[in-house]
Amino acid sequence: MKKKPIALLLILPLVLTLALGLATGCSSQNEQALKGKTFTDTMGRQITLDAYPQKIISLAPAITEILFAIGLDQEIIGVTDYCDYPEQALTKEKMGGFKNPNLETIVAAEPDMVFIAAGVQEDVIKKLEELKVTVVVLDADTIDQVISNIELAGSLTGKEAEAKKVTADMRTRMTNITSKLKDVAKPTVFVEIWDDPLMSAGSTSFVNNLIEVAGGVNIAAGNTEKFYNYSMESLLQADPNYYIINTHAHTPADIQNRTGYEVLSAVKDNKVYAVDDNLISRSGPRVIDGLEQIAKIIHPEIFGN
Repeated sequence: MKKKPIALLLILPLVLTLALGLATGCSSQNEQALKGKTFTDTMGRQITLDAYPQKIISLAPAITEILFAIGLDQEIIGVTDYCDYPEQALTKEKMGGFKNPNLETIVAAEPDMVFIAAGVQEDVIKKLEELKVTVVVLDADTIDQVISNIELAGSLTGKEAEAKKVTADMRTRMTNITSKLKDVAKPTVFVEIWDDPLMSAGSTSFVNNLIEVAGGVNIAAGNTEKFYNYSMESLLQADPNYYIINTHAHTPADIQNRTGYEVLSAVKDNKVYAVDDNLISRSGPRVIDGLEQIAKIIHPEIFGN
């Protein structure tokens, strides 16, 4: 009876050594398979890797959320001033703003890879490329594109399994919504992006995709611009069933008390709601939370209040 603990002490190091060897071997095989492999980002740019990045910088809040969601906390060395989710993002070194990141700080950090969005950041992409920095662009106008971006980020960083776990959950939750909306009448929706001047989201915007997937009709979809000025005359004429605002700007009571808004059906029927704009404007994993919130708002008969 006394020999068993001694035997275990002798065997345990051998087992640990074998396990470590297998893990190292798998990692080495993965790295070998990666050598020279080319990936295509959302701008159609080619990125060829010989090794997974160990030092990563994110220059967009939505991308920061993606990278943390797939388990890259240790690899992330820098984020923007606006990256505030999850809490760990607040502890990372700041690399400047979204439109004007500090290129000197970024280069000094010697990152293996910098993730960046398109649009207003395209000038930054060119400058970083000139500085021989490996840049990956992730941009999305739809939930499906967000899912593709998460999977691409996983492939580029050796986090395929973690990325697939995140996207599987997103697909399940999205299907849970869309499967219940077949043959259901679609209410009209207005999302207020800004109040002065009044602005909304056009047909190419991320917000438009969220409204459509949630089973609604965006009354501002007649314009192909992502965000544009929306006239009071058009708002009164369209008379949406639901009026949605951002939580950071106003409360539903503000809208209900605005002069001239009392004639809107959404105001008269008490169907003015506020949603955290980070859930509907950041093209990251939490967009599914935003989708579920909008679906609940415009289809309470199916998803409850």
